[in-house]
Amino acid sequence: MRTTIELTDDQRAKLLTLAAKRRLRGYSTLIHEALERYLEERPNGGRMGAGVRAASAARKVRGTLRDAEAERMRRRIAEPWKRWR
Repeated sequence: MRTTIELTDDQRAKLLTLAAKRRLRGYSTLIHEALERYLEERPNGGRMGAGVRAASAARKVRGTLRDAEAERMRRRIAEPWKRWR
């Protein structure tokens, strides 16, 4: 699949230099290798983290609280945010 990424001029120059040393026509192979390495080094193999799973689970139960319960929860969540800012 093709995609677009943004590189700095310095990153592009370094990639082109490395590609030339490896006798590659472009740097797509280098980007692919770097992405593979990054995903392999992730603690969970690049899969969803706990925060993403929690947010997904929360979206699945949306609408299951009664109005009064939802309002109490909104207030409890809003209080720490007021102190945070």
